[in-house]
Amino acid sequence: MKRTILFLSLAASPFFAMAEDTVSLPTIVVKADSQETDVTGKLKKKAALNILGEKDVLDTPFTIRNYSEQAIEDSHAHTMMDVLKTDPSIRTTTNSGHLNENFNIRGFNVNWEDINLNGAYGMAPSGRVTTDILSSVTVLKGPNALVAGMAPGGSVGGVIIANTKRADKELTRVTANFEDEGFYKSGFDVARRFGENQEFGARVSANYGQGEHVVDGLEDESTSAVIGLDWTTDQAKINLDAYVTDDKRNGGSPSMVSFAQLGKVLDAPDGRSNYLPNLWGKQSANYIGLSGEYKLLENLKLIAGAGTAEQKYQGHLFGTRLVVTNDAGDANSQYYHVKMNQRNTTANLGLEGAFNTGAVKHVVGLRADYLNKDVNMHSKAGETKFVTNIYHPSNHTESMSAVPATSQTADNDYISYSLTDQISMLDDKLQFILGARYQDINIKNPTTPTNNYSADKVSPSVGIVVKPWGEDISLYASYVEGLSQGKTVNDPKDANDGLTFAPFETKQYEIGAKYQHGSWLHTLAAYQIEKPETISSAYSDPTNTNITTITTDGVETTSKGIEYGFSGNVIDDLIVWGNLAYIDAEYAKTPTAIEGNTVIGQPEFTAGLGVEYKLPVDGLSVNARGTYVDSQYLNNTNTLELPDYTLLDVGAKYKTNLGGVDTTFRANIDNVTDEKYWAGVFNSGFTTLGSGRTYKLGVSFDF
Repeated sequence: MKRTILFLSLAASPFFAMAEDTVSLPTIVVKADSQETDVTGKLKKKAALNILGEKDVLDTPFTIRNYSEQAIEDSHAHTMMDVLKTDPSIRTTTNSGHLNENFNIRGFNVNWEDINLNGAYGMAPSGRVTTDILSSVTVLKGPNALVAGMAPGGSVGGVIIANTKRADKELTRVTANFEDEGFYKSGFDVARRFGENQEFGARVSANYGQGEHVVDGLEDESTSAVIGLDWTTDQAKINLDAYVTDDKRNGGSPSMVSFAQLGKVLDAPDGRSNYLPNLWGKQSANYIGLSGEYKLLENLKLIAGAGTAEQKYQGHLFGTRLVVTNDAGDANSQYYHVKMNQRNTTANLGLEGAFNTGAVKHVVGLRADYLNKDVNMHSKAGETKFVTNIYHPSNHTESMSAVPATSQTADNDYISYSLTDQISMLDDKLQFILGARYQDINIKNPTTPTNNYSADKVSPSVGIVVKPWGEDISLYASYVEGLSQGKTVNDPKDANDGLTFAPFETKQYEIGAKYQHGSWLHTLAAYQIEKPETISSAYSDPTNTNITTITTDGVETTSKGIEYGFSGNVIDDLIVWGNLAYIDAEYAKTPTAIEGNTVIGQPEFTAGLGVEYKLPVDGLSVNARGTYVDSQYLNNTNTLELPDYTLLDVGAKYKTNLGGVDTTFRANIDNVTDEKYWAGVFNSGFTTLGSGRTYKLGVSFDF
């Protein structure tokens, strides 16, 4: 696999005016394996938030979920989707097991190309992120240009950060996992610290999986490896991170279905149905990154990093679709041959300084971020069609279309500058976050130069945290913005053909409360998000009969909601956790008849409840999780509605020692009742078929 290392540096000369009373920045330390989590062990209480540094969840005026390594292990999560589906308020817009994983948070999409890796966009694997390279997954709900900048794909529903493995613990682990139908995966994970003061760290992990799973006859093969090296002292920390991933698929794919032509929704078929047995696809990625921080003074820290990633895919990765034509379930297929190769380069440079002004503490951050995306991909995907039935799949023999031609479709630069001031007073009982990010966008499409444009925008943010009754409870409010690339109209029949709109500003207002006492953790948030968009509508030009539509801005989608999460011990041996979300997402401003309608794919109510009980046998526990998802609309006219559904998952875990080796056995059954259901909605109006009952077994040996 081709590997490329690019070196990029940024230079800056900012300074901090230090007040007469200075304070020290936190000491640079290696995070231990015992980092605090909630009582379930699945949610970390702290998260790394780029320019804001590592912050306690109770001190942050946003909704954050930081899923731990234990959360990944306990759920037998192969990919990031398997981790995030434990939160029913995070919707998936592609099927479970699909080679691409796209999400919807608070009513707005977060697509795979906008997954953030270790704080940087463009560095994550293409399509889907395997958990084999991860130590945790951080989700920051809602737009947040201050923390992450503008996502290059325009996602504003939230920020999903994949955190790669680091040598934060001594470890020698061998794992094996098995799913029914014959999928097997095994690997190793080794971490060590060296030196008189344990200043050198190294972690190496690799995994290989192969076999049939997801749908009948589908064969997957996956390979991944990750390495994390660090040198850490009280003065400095340097990290070198690298990964390589490779996915190959033959013999099928999960499918999504349209009922637009039929005009009504039929009952869902078996989740293991394979309608596309001749499909194949492959994708791969590799990455290397260097990051570090150095204390110039006791109260002044230099931060820098650079990285490069190459991502490739080819085959039937997109458009695994069926269009139902009658009540019997007959359907026409839509699937395409696609190809892409892109190389992304990122770099950042910043300063963090701490000082006091009287009784007020300040931590000021100044940072520059750079991302270049160089993309070669198909201009027109090759299409193959055939007829099948959603209840009785046909055994068709159509071969896939020819490999599509590719050309350079993007050479985009994203440059931003951020300034923040984290203010605290009254023994940290009153905290403020003030900040802004200036984003400069330079979009170049060599294939279609008329779509090239440059734009810039400032995104301000403000947050407040109050702890009026001690450290156990915090109340907060925040205003943040997200930024997405302005759309270019590319349609000769449109009156505004060739017009590029200014970048869209998405605004979020949020208030909430977080309570932590004993084993219990409660989080409550209420929010409103306003996202501007464009819309195309019918138009007649008396001077040009070829013009039939016009694309305009001024359209807005709004999302209002309430989220509640909790975890704690009912009794010593019984843990409960859960989350509930109410969301009202609608087309708020539009010149068409859909104004006031609910956004497609948005259930009004979702809920999840989990329990874990420690049995009298030492090391043995059983668990169960129920998930409820309300009905969803399949089109923006709200005339096609998917029924609600409830899923039940059960599992068991047994920790013991075999011959001096700490051993953990895990067994899970997802969708115990083998519920047949339409899981969600892809944003073009296709519903995804939910997964069938799945048995999972796993064992890990810690030497």
